[in-house]
Amino acid sequence: MDKKKILIADDEKNILKLLEKILTEAGYEVFKASNGYEVLKLAKKVVPDLILLDIMMPHMGGREARVKLNDDIITAGIPVIFLTALNATGDKVKGLKLGVDDYITKPCDMDELLARIESALLRRVYYEKIAMTDGLTGLYNVHYFKKQLSLFYNMAKRYKQRFSLAVIDVDNLKNINDSYGHTVGDYVLKKFSSIMEKTLRRSDIISRYGGDEFSVIFPESDEAQAKRAMDRVMDEIMDKWFNVEGEDQKISFSISIGVAEYHSNLKNEKELFKLADDNMYGIKIVKRKNMWDKEQKPRYLNTNVNPFPVYGS
Repeated sequence: MDKKKILIADDEKNILKLLEKILTEAGYEVFKASNGYEVLKLAKKVVPDLILLDIMMPHMGGREARVKLNDDIITAGIPVIFLTALNATGDKVKGLKLGVDDYITKPCDMDELLARIESALLRRVYYEKIAMTDGLTGLYNVHYFKKQLSLFYNMAKRYKQRFSLAVIDVDNLKNINDSYGHTVGDYVLKKFSSIMEKTLRRSDIISRYGGDEFSVIFPESDEAQAKRAMDRVMDEIMDKWFNVEGEDQKISFSISIGVAEYHSNLKNEKELFKLADDNMYGIKIVKRKNMWDKEQKPRYLNTNVNPFPVYGS
């Protein structure tokens, strides 16, 4: 299981060292900062799951840092717990108005601190599950996908980090629904979702974009790597028949995939999505022209400007 990342910010070195030891022993991956400027820099780079933020720090304090975190799409949603020696209600109200998730007063009781961290992380998971999950498939929904795509695009632009995007369409879902009923169509969508979750990496962000269309963000992956990953998904589907749950029948289905890699010439994340989406629809055109056969298997289109150049896998 991937470790949760926690950024701790305090100008007192002994507190930083103690918190690092406690949190590391508790199974977290820890990053450290000693002022607000370092917080902003590290938060954008590593995108932690939670920030422990001291209010009183030199150069830039915790409140000002939180305001700037709120102003950046990459960091705005990161849960924050304020560490503070200030115990007055007015000070806490100021922090709560900035959207902090919790307060803990220094000196900290470490058991209480770990409990508050766990609680904040669980609330975040619950929120994402309710607000950002597709009800049918259990995958992330389109709202979460768009937020993540924007985040990855901005990080790639700022820090020259690579990533790729796949847009996938379940072929002829309408015909499946019309011929076999929506129960079978829903089964196909859920089965395909399950195959992707089992086949792709935990770090890959799999979403149902809507209807019969899905998307996958591949962090730290170039186009060739993303295609190899989707090849593994394709191999789990092609020429296979699946027993429909609750139905005395089997179903076979196929998918079309378009892949595109981030590059600096793109104006925004929408252009990257359009590139992958156009490549996916290009494959559908190829299929309709009866060029899909077991020997050729034209699974993808190149992402250059030429309209529909097909290559074999």
